[in-house]
Amino acid sequence: MVRWGGQKQVNIELYSEEQVRRTLLACGIDIVQEIESDFIIYCPYHNNHRTPAAEVSKTSGDFYCFGCHESRDLVQFVMFCSKRNYFEAMRLIHSKKAEDNIEADLLKILDKKPEYPEFDTETVSRLNDTALVSHRAAGYLKGRGITKDSVEKYKIGYSEKQDMITIPIYSPDGICVGMVGRSVEGKEFKNTPGLPRSKTMFNIQRNKTANKIFLVESSFDAIRIEQVGGKALATLGSNISNKQKDLLKKYFTSIIVVSDNDEAGRDMKEKLSMSLGSIVIQGDLPDTVKDVSDLDDEQLKTFINTFDNEIHYILQ
Repeated sequence: MVRWGGQKQVNIELYSEEQVRRTLLACGIDIVQEIESDFIIYCPYHNNHRTPAAEVSKTSGDFYCFGCHESRDLVQFVMFCSKRNYFEAMRLIHSKKAEDNIEADLLKILDKKPEYPEFDTETVSRLNDTALVSHRAAGYLKGRGITKDSVEKYKIGYSEKQDMITIPIYSPDGICVGMVGRSVEGKEFKNTPGLPRSKTMFNIQRNKTANKIFLVESSFDAIRIEQVGGKALATLGSNISNKQKDLLKKYFTSIIVVSDNDEAGRDMKEKLSMSLGSIVIQGDLPDTVKDVSDLDDEQLKTFINTFDNEIHYILQ
């Protein structure tokens, strides 16, 4: 398509509305609102989280922020948000077309399984709806310090049949790949079949552009940190795979490791320091607590704020 403005000719590449939507989600961008022609989002360029001041065109994919006046086309926007180069950004956008995209056809021809098979998002939504109305789920989550806003934001669910809280897990590109579950009674854990736990981390799709990141073991701990203003990922255990280390090196320059106060947690922290070097910062909890969940909100806020000056110094 060609748009004429005065003497200047501008070529506009058109995308489908669904393609733009999928691309934004793959980059970890939350769509706050939709109007007829645009998706309304928070601006990642000046990290506003109070007022959604930016828009992305549903047809051209063009990004514009009314707050900082940043303007980008879809490829440039994907490059910034996902830290891809130009050609990687183009491939991502292309992969978000309808089912008949070239990449999907090649996978069928070669009979290869995708790295991140997509999980049934209808199940995620149904369990989330249950959690929002279940008194049993609400009581358990409140006891863990999880707010109703977080239940909605992270699509936390509840299975009445298994009496288990569920948390969906996403690939770095924003594909739902399964769920982790924790029993309300006792301490039983269960993952959905085929969950590629070693290839991703809880919340990575949201935080790929964060300047600093807190790394914990439990998804509940990550949510607690985010509720008091931090940015957090969860490794879903103390065993860190090489793929997870690669993701940490790819996306982050300052990683504050807040492992559990036990032997496995200390071992995890030591191995990450050896593997990732200077980008790892030791986030030592007080000796009197086992993990993040043992801190109340004020204690937790004070704890994460102690790293502000240290991060600032490192980035100089």
